[in-house]
Amino acid sequence: MSLIGIDVGSTVLKISAYTVDGRLLAIVSKPHTPYHPHPGTWEVDPKEVWNNLVSSFRQLVSMESIKQDPPIAIGISASTREAFPVGAEGEPLGPCIMTADTRESGLEKILLNLYPPETWFSFCGHLPERMDPICRLLWWKQNHPDVIEKAKYFLGWAEFISLKLVGKAVADRSHAGRWLTYNFKTHQWSHELISQLKIKAELLPEIRPWGTIIGTLKPDVSKLLGLKVDAELAVGANDAVCCTLGAGCSKSGSGCLMSGSWENILTPITSPPPPGNLIKIGVSIGPYPGKSGWMIYALNPTGSAVLNCVRNLVELSIENAERELQRSDRSPGSIIAIPHFSGALTPWSEGSKLRGTFLGLTLATNKMDIVKAVMESIAYDLFYTVDAFKSMGIKLSALRAIGGGSRSPWWNQLKADLIGIPLETVNQPEVGTVGAALLAGWAIKIFTDPEKEADAFTQVTQRFEPNSERANMYKPRMKLYKDLINDLIKLYNAIL
Repeated sequence: MSLIGIDVGSTVLKISAYTVDGRLLAIVSKPHTPYHPHPGTWEVDPKEVWNNLVSSFRQLVSMESIKQDPPIAIGISASTREAFPVGAEGEPLGPCIMTADTRESGLEKILLNLYPPETWFSFCGHLPERMDPICRLLWWKQNHPDVIEKAKYFLGWAEFISLKLVGKAVADRSHAGRWLTYNFKTHQWSHELISQLKIKAELLPEIRPWGTIIGTLKPDVSKLLGLKVDAELAVGANDAVCCTLGAGCSKSGSGCLMSGSWENILTPITSPPPPGNLIKIGVSIGPYPGKSGWMIYALNPTGSAVLNCVRNLVELSIENAERELQRSDRSPGSIIAIPHFSGALTPWSEGSKLRGTFLGLTLATNKMDIVKAVMESIAYDLFYTVDAFKSMGIKLSALRAIGGGSRSPWWNQLKADLIGIPLETVNQPEVGTVGAALLAGWAIKIFTDPEKEADAFTQVTQRFEPNSERANMYKPRMKLYKDLINDLIKLYNAIL
């Protein structure tokens, strides 16, 4: 028997199968097609994502290794800031507006004025943002009221797939915790906020605790997916939680560097710092299924999505970029990049209107200079985030890097050098699906402690020790970068 982890990211859907003792059996992945109907917009068709899931699942279960270990339970990991209207039969009623979509309605500013920042944190652990699913719901209500009137649900990826698989739209506490209408005290939706925002409560998914089963896959769905035996769908978690759990980052002092489309630091914590400290640097908190009970989110929408965008523009492959970087000297590059193509969150809490900027370009600048500058600047953001953690009394002894960005040894070493703590990589290529599979095993009572079981699934493969000499070489450049960020925040706030 095997456990299945499904991960729906911003750009790719992945499905992995594992034996119950942690051995990876197979992975299948398929990218989503991005649509950009207008400048600054980014949409994905939920029907395509569902069709990709079906075809990927069928491909997975047709493999001989899976036939010998048929799936008995499924967990879902998914990005948590993407949601869309869904009809009574589970059909999407519109596109999913992605997190990097820059269209604004100003609703987040209106919501922010409803309560003091500390009150928002007491409700749901973060401040209103344009990417919050509730802001997206209000955007649909404002711009397409006919669609919302017709909708039975407003769901994120995990809840949508849950509805399709077992006929129940269910969210876990980590997904619900990223919506403004969550109540930390009751672990349910806040009736006060729902009423205040004039939202129909029935549009929102049901919230269930971890370690429980949502239901058995519907017979017609099992047949569609190519399954020969009944399988249970377990309560999963958002991608940040699943990656942290799957990477084995639940111990005190450990953190997960989620180096994917975004560049996030995630760390479980038993006692969150005062809200004022978190608000100052743009950090948020949310429920976590481990013993700590809580997790800190330092989210930065500037990661591999920006790097890949720049690489594609200058037509430089990952392999060639890594080869050239390994040949380059260890000093800072010749230009500076401000990599915030979609605005900034942590550590620049006032930088929502920042945009991509390059300084120091000359006629001699080449494509490698541009790519190196982007990678350096993302590492600078990481340094200032870790530095902010220290100021709040959160000391990280190591970071485990996962995701596409962790596959660059040059980048891993630069990050370790600048932040001054070791950076580790792991054997599992997709820790998000590992975390989802661990939660599935917990729900069907194969595991009693998913954090402990993570050690059997995931091991460290390489450790990058920091080099203080190189860090000193970069200190003047990082100070200049910070000064430029602060100046550009004022500039972009004035012109956008």
